Amino acid sequence: MDIVKRLYGMLKPYWRKILVALALQTLVIITRLVAPYLTKSVVNDVITAGVLDLLLPLTSALLALAVVRAVCTYIRSVMFERIGQNVAFDLRTGLYAHLEEMPYEFYDKHRIGEIMSRMTGDLEGVRNLIASGIITAYDNLLNFVLGIICLSSMSWQLALIMAVFCPLLAVTAFKFNKRIRPAFTDIREQNAVLNTRTQENLAGVRVVKAFARENHESEAFSVDNLKVRDLNIRATIIWSVFVPLMNLMGDLCTPVMVLAGGALMLNGRMDLGTLVGATGFIWLITNPMRMLSNIINMVAQAITSAEKLLYYVDLGASIREPQNAQSPARFEGKVEFDHVTFSYGGEVVLDDVSFVAQSGQTIAVMGATGAGKSSLVNLLGRYYDIQGGSVKVDGIDVREQKLKPLRRELGYVMQETFLFSDTIADNIRFGRPDADMDRVRRAARVAQAEEFIEHMPEKYETIVGERGLGLSGGQKQRVAIARAVLTDPKILIMDDSTSAVDMETEYEIQQQLKDVLKGRTTFIIAHRISSVKNADQILVLKDGKIAERGTHAQLLDQRGIYFGMVQDQYRDFLNISGQKAGEA
Repeated sequence: MDIVKRLYGMLKPYWRKILVALALQTLVIITRLVAPYLTKSVVNDVITAGVLDLLLPLTSALLALAVVRAVCTYIRSVMFERIGQNVAFDLRTGLYAHLEEMPYEFYDKHRIGEIMSRMTGDLEGVRNLIASGIITAYDNLLNFVLGIICLSSMSWQLALIMAVFCPLLAVTAFKFNKRIRPAFTDIREQNAVLNTRTQENLAGVRVVKAFARENHESEAFSVDNLKVRDLNIRATIIWSVFVPLMNLMGDLCTPVMVLAGGALMLNGRMDLGTLVGATGFIWLITNPMRMLSNIINMVAQAITSAEKLLYYVDLGASIREPQNAQSPARFEGKVEFDHVTFSYGGEVVLDDVSFVAQSGQTIAVMGATGAGKSSLVNLLGRYYDIQGGSVKVDGIDVREQKLKPLRRELGYVMQETFLFSDTIADNIRFGRPDADMDRVRRAARVAQAEEFIEHMPEKYETIVGERGLGLSGGQKQRVAIARAVLTDPKILIMDDSTSAVDMETEYEIQQQLKDVLKGRTTFIIAHRISSVKNADQILVLKDGKIAERGTHAQLLDQRGIYFGMVQDQYRDFLNISGQKAGEA
């Protein structure tokens, strides 16, 4: 019922249109209810009594009812379809906006294929209920109730016989719903699994081909696909058991009623016209009985789909702005980590981390894989929340700041480069859509991307493939650097941003960035010593703690972890030059 109430809430903005559509459907039902009375008159007054003058008016009335019914049905169908599409649009838009607000942690735990399944198949199930389910249920309910009332006005005996079938039908319908709804829930869950596998394997098709794993992935897909098939067959079996039984009850009504009516007529307690008219009401009553299984099926699917959609809505964003969120009077780029502890999935990633980055300084972060380097910079924009201590930007804890203004002051070159299926120019200006081409070219020049862009068929208007396919790893990184530089941020984060470019290009990028980095705080995560040796402060992380800190020269003098990194990277060079590693 909670789901039904929430679906009802979605319909509230359209209640006037819904009332009009229901009124039109009520008019359709009235035309059906009037028809048996006219048929009764045709039999008794025209055929039996021989009053032929009534034939034309009665048949004209039947024709007029048919025309009114057709026109009202058309208008009602269009109105409910529009309402259904509008509700689907509102739900889809709201859900998308909600998903955009979800933190990184949500996407760490929920697969994209599953989310896409919810926003397509499940949303369509809800739309289908609104577009046709509501009116179908209303139509059949009203037909059944008014049909019983009208049949009673003609023959209370036939109405009483019809009422005997209702409890049997209700019990069968209840059992059917109890069995079919869990079956549909399992189908929706498995469809989400199958969609996820499909999305992941198509996105990673190059990896699959590179390792010749086509057969393995096809077999895994077949396993999930077989589960979908088996679950659908299971639902079909449930359907096949209950639906014929419900249809049989509806079908039995007609011969039983005709038999009873014939007996009443033979006993002189009913005339022929009444029996013929009553058969019209029998259809109005038995058809809802036959349709009940379809209605239960549609409602069960829609409720199951709505549960999955509303799950995301109810989940809520774990990272929200406080009620009195603030922003620095002026962003300068000063960053303070004060005894920061950050855990993820029950595992401590950063433990008691403290440092200060003054405005305009360059901070390098180094360490082994999994040491917490990317986690550290992700805390600057509050993409995750910490469990202890504080992260301050320009003197204000990021948990107290307005999120969007804060994040607009961050230029982020991510470790995993992502480009949209759009032009190179629009990918570069993604953070500043209003940037003119001069600024786009200038940013590309800083990132050493201009040369390869100018050699492409459409230059800056070249469309890159999905996720940047069509560009090399180094080219994607350079476009990503240009995208970050163009936003002119106060804090620039470069997370292993030149790992895919050659050392010569990296050197050129560093030279171009010298002017760009002036006056802005920069965080550089890198494995190459050449990328960090000029930093104002180098932080070396180990097991989530700052194991060493200082400048390049100071860390070399300590002869600790950083010194070992330098030795590892320059060992070959030192051996070639005839020097000993310890002389570095």
